[in-house]
Formats: sequence, C-alpha cells, structure tokens
Amino acid sequence: MKTIKSQNDSLFGKTFFLSVLLVTFSGISSFAQDIHFSQFDETQLQLEPADAGVQHDVRIVTNYKNQWQTVGSPYKTFALAGDVRLLRNKKHHLGLGLDLFSDNAGDANLKSTQANLSLSGIINASEYSKISGGLMVGYSQRTINVDNLEWGAQYDGMNYNAALPTGETATASAFNFVDLGAGMEYSYGNSEMYISANDARRINIGVSIFHPHNPTYTFYGDSRQILHTKYVFHGNAAIGVKNTNLVLKPSYIVFLQGATKEITPGLTFQYILQEGSKYTKNKKPAAFSIGGYYRMQDAFIAVAKFEYSNYAIGLSYDVNLSKLKTVSKARGGFEISLRYISPSAFSKRLSGKSKFI
Repeated sequence: MKTIKSQNDSLFGKTFFLSVLLVTFSGISSFAQDIHFSQFDETQLQLEPADAGVQHDVRIVTNYKNQWQTVGSPYKTFALAGDVRLLRNKKHHLGLGLDLFSDNAGDANLKSTQANLSLSGIINASEYSKISGGLMVGYSQRTINVDNLEWGAQYDGMNYNAALPTGETATASAFNFVDLGAGMEYSYGNSEMYISANDARRINIGVSIFHPHNPTYTFYGDSRQILHTKYVFHGNAAIGVKNTNLVLKPSYIVFLQGATKEITPGLTFQYILQEGSKYTKNKKPAAFSIGGYYRMQDAFIAVAKFEYSNYAIGLSYDVNLSKLKTVSKARGGFEISLRYISPSAFSKRLSGKSKFI
C-alpha cells in the first residue's frame, strides 16, 4: 500500500504536470501556445510558408526533441519537412512545401499531429535579392488520455481513492481543426564563402501569421476557447570574416501569441573546415558551427552543427533558467536535426544571377 507521503507526492506531481499540460497545450485556459523547436533555423516551414523553395531546389529536414526528462513523463516532438523549387528555369518561380509534426506530452499522453502544405511565390527583385510570399493550409488533430491521472477530488483527506469521481467535465478525448497561415520574406545574398575570399553577406528577414481564424481549441466543447493568432518575426544572417575560415551567423525569432511572448536571439560561429573542389567532385566542402541562443526568461540553448556537402546534422540542448529550474534541475531538452539540401549550402549560386550561399 502507498504511504500518505508517496500518495501526496504522486498526487502533487501528476496534478502539477496535468495543469501545465492543460494550460499550455489543450486550450482549457484562455491561451495556448504552439509547439516549436529550439533549432528554429532548421524548421523554417514552421516559421514561414514564404520560405518554401527560396534558396534551394530541394530541402528535406527532420527534427526530434526530447525534453523535461526530470519532471515526469518526457515530452517528445518529431517533425519532417520538405520543400522544392518549381519552375526553376524561370526568373520568377514557385515553391512548394510539406511539413508534418507529431508531439506527445506528459502523463496524459496529450498528442498533437499536424500536416501543413505551403505554396510560395518568389520574385527576383535584383541581382542579389529576392522577395517571396507564401500561404499555408494545414489539418491538425489533438488527443488526450486521462485514464491514468490522479485528481485532487479523488483524495479523501487521508488516501487517494480512484473510485471517487474526478469532478472533471471533459466531453471529448479528441478534436480536429483546419489551420491557416501566411507570410512574407526578404532574402539577400552576394559574393562567395570560399576561404580565399569569404566576404559573403547573406540576410533573410521575414514575418508571418498563423491561426488568423482562431479555431476552437479545447476538449471541453466550449467554442469560446480558441487558438489565438500567432505572429512570427524572424531573421538570420551569414557574415564572412574576410580572408579567414570564420563565418558569423546571428539570428533571432519572436513569437507573439495571445498573452504569451517569446524572444530568442542567438549567434553561432561557423568554421569552414575545407573547401569543395571547383573542378572535380572528389573534395567536398565541410564546416563546423558552435554557438547558442537565449530564450529570454526561460533557457539558454547550446548549439553545435556539422555540415558536409549537401548534408548537415545539428545538436542542441536547452538549459532551463526559469523558475521551473527548481523542479527541472536546470535541465531542459535535447534536440537533433538532420538536413539534406540541394544545391549544397556552400554553393555560391542557385539560379539566375542571384548569388545566394
């Protein structure tokens, strides 16, 4: 038989994590926040539908995140995205992207599954710059299983009694909705990343909006509980330090959604390990990056990445710095990303006269 102490600990733990789940994810409170990855530079379609097919012919990225190992059942998030350039021989062209993600959170097995289709239009504004606009339509399903949860109403003053009513009034274990999004992006890139020059400048700035129609977002059947509109502001740059192997890569992301706000600036240092051969395919370009992001009032994110030819692998770890660090022991989440891109990220020219890198 459980002791009173262990029962109280278990009850507190499960009630605490359930509260976090319901408030943060299921829309039972007035606000809900979307899932997202710490390596936001590797989840571009989740941030910006206008990014589909802008700087590459083909891109495939997969992401996996495992977090909150020390505070109950881990949250696990998986994503797979791909996009292609259409009408690639035209001065102005289109991009098409597909983004899939699945999230499994906490003791209640709160699951989110979504598929998004993005279409972008890209205009070559000048020799070195492009302007793109994109639309996204998606379909989402959320499910929950509360059978193994313990509720405060089931504590009789001495012991936990599963036979007591929970006092909860949820009417469904799943709900679905159609999602919408749109965005615009400006991209600029010139010169080369080769060590002999390394005087490249690349800048991407974008803004996007998601859930403008505020779909109903609750298991309780209350149409007043909605998914709030999300506004995303993002940007990144690659600045080559001339005649060195070093490239500076500053970036930022800002999320505004309901009462929630997230601001994450960051900087990584890319070191070019070797150049690819300009005349043969025997020598492939390679680079290593290290740096970090600071999610304000929440976490420091350490990031490392290795790129070889068309491929890249990224690793990151969130170190929790918020008030939750007492429970999380300052541990956040581990994340890994894998990317294939063509042409290679080291390519100096993608189409027409635009010398993107």
